[in-house]
Amino acid sequence: MRVISSVKPTRLLKKLLHTPGWSPSPAGASDKAKPGKGGGVAMIFQMVRSLAVPIVAAFTLGACTQFPPPPTSTKVIPPVAMSAGTYRPHTLDEYPDFTPEELGRRMLKLIDSIKLLDELSLERVREVMRLPLHEMSSGTSYAFGMNLPTWGWYYVFDYDNTPRAPGLKGVTYRFNNKNESAEMTPVCAMDYNAYVTALTGMGFEEQEGMAQYETYPTLPPRLNERTELLETPPPKFRRLPVYFFTRKNVVVQITRWREADAPDEKLRHACVQSIAVR
Repeated sequence: MRVISSVKPTRLLKKLLHTPGWSPSPAGASDKAKPGKGGGVAMIFQMVRSLAVPIVAAFTLGACTQFPPPPTSTKVIPPVAMSAGTYRPHTLDEYPDFTPEELGRRMLKLIDSIKLLDELSLERVREVMRLPLHEMSSGTSYAFGMNLPTWGWYYVFDYDNTPRAPGLKGVTYRFNNKNESAEMTPVCAMDYNAYVTALTGMGFEEQEGMAQYETYPTLPPRLNERTELLETPPPKFRRLPVYFFTRKNVVVQITRWREADAPDEKLRHACVQSIAVR
């Protein structure tokens, strides 16, 4: 509350009432000054009225004056899904359309839209994948993840533009489970053959020359009875379950994994553990 004047009108009137030779004009008296004794009384009364009315009005208005509230902020707050450091896996209850196979189809559509690796931009990823990507704390990567709590499976899509090498960027769609022996059946609606068929239909070619191998654990040296010398068996190699497909300078890498350890039908059925573009 703000008070404009601290002068009380009643005190001013009392002071004038005790002034010698002054008296208020009777009702209906003329506003003009009268000659003789008490001359100018009407004028003084008019002055008092002209001062008292504005003072009373100002006092009343000042007591009722309210300051306006501060203006509402117009700052745009980004959605939580786009905030740094807020990543968490979601469920089908939140996004019922984001099944493992649906994200797989969108991943293939993204791959087909890239004629050269330079076209793999964040804007392209947002446009094709249509996912509420979370900006990670690094500031150079974005991710979106889903969880199937009944089976313990997580499937995650991420875009990474970390400059590991000049101009290198990539996207990955992968499946994780804390239980290494868990069946992939819940996330294998699109299996390895489905991805390969789609890629070859886009013009990608498998590159056997890019295959990766690892060595078997070698057996300890053994004695050759004929020569009586210790001989180390030659190393054995096995191919890793990683396969490469290329179209121009776009490289797609698929890691495949068995659907389950048993029965044999599921053991021989190849699912996809991850698919990446680099």
